[in-house]
Amino acid sequence: MSLKEYRDNGQISGVLFTILTEMIKRKKVKERWARREAAAGISLMLCAGIVIVSTFLLNARAIRSIHDFYMRITQPFSVSFLLLSLLFLLVFSYTHSEREDADDDYDDLKDEIIERTDELWPSEEVDVQSDTIRFNVLTYLKKEFDINLFYK
Repeated sequence: MSLKEYRDNGQISGVLFTILTEMIKRKKVKERWARREAAAGISLMLCAGIVIVSTFLLNARAIRSIHDFYMRITQPFSVSFLLLSLLFLLVFSYTHSEREDADDDYDDLKDEIIERTDELWPSEEVDVQSDTIRFNVLTYLKKEFDINLFYK
């Protein structure tokens, strides 16, 4: 049974339906920013790794002075990957902050729902299998969306 069916059957209120729907949306936003952050981090490590490997390991000549290091770093290949690394660093820092904001929003709403359980679930009617509607809805959220509202 979906949340909409619970609401249409009158088993949960419209307010609770709206709050749980918002919780699902925030969970999806949180996961989306986590994936973006991971992609940006992997790209950053890859570009920075290419610069380090090409500068220090692929060239047969040893770096004996600052001038040798400068000459290797200013090659077009190295400069392009340095700039790309800088770009990915900016993207990573942006996605990291957005993911943290999404995590905070999700956690704040989750804490609010758990703290206000008595207000949101006024009746504890038992169904045929001796489970409450609250238990069924929370189990549904856990199975379908990996949202655990049983405890903080």
